[in-house]
Amino acid sequence: MIEEQKNLPDITMINLGVGTVRIYDLNGIRLHAYDTKDPFGDESYLFETEHELIGLESPMFLNNLAEYADYVNSLDKPLNHFIMDYHPGGSNAFIYCRTYATETTKKSIAEGGSIKTLIDNFSAAFGNHLNPYIPAITNIIKPGRITIGDIEFIVKDTKESFDLEIPAINAVYTHMVGNKVHNILESPEQIDAMIGQMEDYTKKKPDLILTTHDIPATAEVAAEKTTYLKTIKELALTSKDKTSFVEQVRAAFPEYDGRDYLKMSAAALF
Repeated sequence: MIEEQKNLPDITMINLGVGTVRIYDLNGIRLHAYDTKDPFGDESYLFETEHELIGLESPMFLNNLAEYADYVNSLDKPLNHFIMDYHPGGSNAFIYCRTYATETTKKSIAEGGSIKTLIDNFSAAFGNHLNPYIPAITNIIKPGRITIGDIEFIVKDTKESFDLEIPAINAVYTHMVGNKVHNILESPEQIDAMIGQMEDYTKKKPDLILTTHDIPATAEVAAEKTTYLKTIKELALTSKDKTSFVEQVRAAFPEYDGRDYLKMSAAALF
């Protein structure tokens, strides 16, 4: 979707056929970032330690799931833990794992919840090309520090699910950041909250920002995203309607992908 970011650790890339895996060796932990290249630009992650694998987010399209499962098996280590966050659809393919999510996530993936509603809409749109099923949560996690497998995470509750810090590799995970990718934005208040989050990332300078809708990136992306969000907020306040808002945002950010996300933002903001 975007050019490779500068100043990242050395990357090994493997083309699986449909998607691509980027492998990062980080302080004794190997991060496998699977770029699905699906219609949403989704990303899934595996943390590999000496003894096991920990999954974060699942592909949902069947062609991705097939090659991702083969890739997991090729690593010859047990996938014991699966963290279900903003993208739990399809993760029943890994039903043999212990699954982790917060109470907030549990509500969002229940019938009528925001994440479940999105997955249902995707299922209606793409039919039998995707796996919309969500497994039961075996382990409810709370905000704060938690060890899953061999890795410590810091869980931060959000409106729909949760974000993560991974101190061992100086990385953070959140739903939508993305370099030159539009965000789904629902209100000025949400935009303000995300600006605060990006400013925090800029201050703390994680080595990697992991997101579900783009490849891993460095902290410089947070500064760029802050500028984007401030512009979006200003245009939301000054545009006369959603049509003019979309036009002005496209003019301001002509190189940005994710135009369907922009339309969703316009529908929510106007």
